[in-house]
Amino acid sequence: MYDVGGLDAADVHRAYAVIQHVMPGLDLEAWKMLTATVDARHDWLIVTDAHGYIRGLCYVFTREHPARGSQLEVPIFAAVSLVDKHGVARELFELARFRAKQAGAETIHFWSAGSANWENLVKLREAAPWDDGVMYDLKTDQTFLC
Repeated sequence: MYDVGGLDAADVHRAYAVIQHVMPGLDLEAWKMLTATVDARHDWLIVTDAHGYIRGLCYVFTREHPARGSQLEVPIFAAVSLVDKHGVARELFELARFRAKQAGAETIHFWSAGSANWENLVKLREAAPWDDGVMYDLKTDQTFLC
């Protein structure tokens, strides 16, 4: 029903329709700069429907937590669908989970919506709150609040 994967160059403009709602201060030119290269797009995951519309988008990166070890950070997670928001979110979650396992991460940290400076992804990575949002433990399939 859905295709999942990384953000391709062909999908950058379509993805802007989603990201502008999550990062309202981000204009199209800045978005194109953030996604201009394969390396820059690597950390953007998307879910598309059968018509090619982007229904889910998340930004992920890995870092070392002082106590928990390798952790996948998810500061942006957006599921957009009028009829299947939960299905889109599930697909996006499974994709993030797969990426975490690929990276050897032990936990996934989903940030709350107001936890960082959304205007700049470099600042977003540096802001990196440890105690905000929801954690998912890959070993136990348990979630807990930070």
